[in-house]
Amino acid sequence: MRFYARLLSVAMLFLAGCGQEDAADYGFGIDDVLVNRVYQSLDIHLQLELELSRQAREALEHGVTLTINLEMELRNDNQMIVVRREARRFQLRYLPLSDRYQLSEEDSGDLQTFSRLRYLLSAIDDLNVQLPTGPLPPGGYELRTRIRLDESRLPAPMQLPAWFSSQWRHDSEWSVWPFKVSV
Repeated sequence: MRFYARLLSVAMLFLAGCGQEDAADYGFGIDDVLVNRVYQSLDIHLQLELELSRQAREALEHGVTLTINLEMELRNDNQMIVVRREARRFQLRYLPLSDRYQLSEEDSGDLQTFSRLRYLLSAIDDLNVQLPTGPLPPGGYELRTRIRLDESRLPAPMQLPAWFSSQWRHDSEWSVWPFKVSV
């Protein structure tokens, strides 16, 4: 019984020290999405808003790679059948020897270097993505999108505290963008 009481008190102290902030001046959001149908794919232009928390910025500046996931889901408007799912992963790194920030897209291998973190984040803020769909029959569709910081890709010792700290919650809500495919 004593062991469980001590374990509970240690857990409470751990949770109390996770560094909660009162006002959330950070997080991710999706402001606007434009969808254009081209031959067997969609050209998607996203207007995002990305602001890292103090803890995320400090982790980045201390050599922790941050992974941002952009998730997209194309659904049929009538029966809500998922036609296509796609995820894009972006990795953010800080290079202390050159005092530069690096942005890479995991799937394409594209690599960009920036002198400031705000320049790196603005490169993701205005994003163009091509989503292969194959032939789509005419009708109504919905593109659902969200963007989030992937805590599961943090180093193992940081994952548990990140799950309990509000400083690591950057996820946007799912947003729905309807469009039509004509003949």
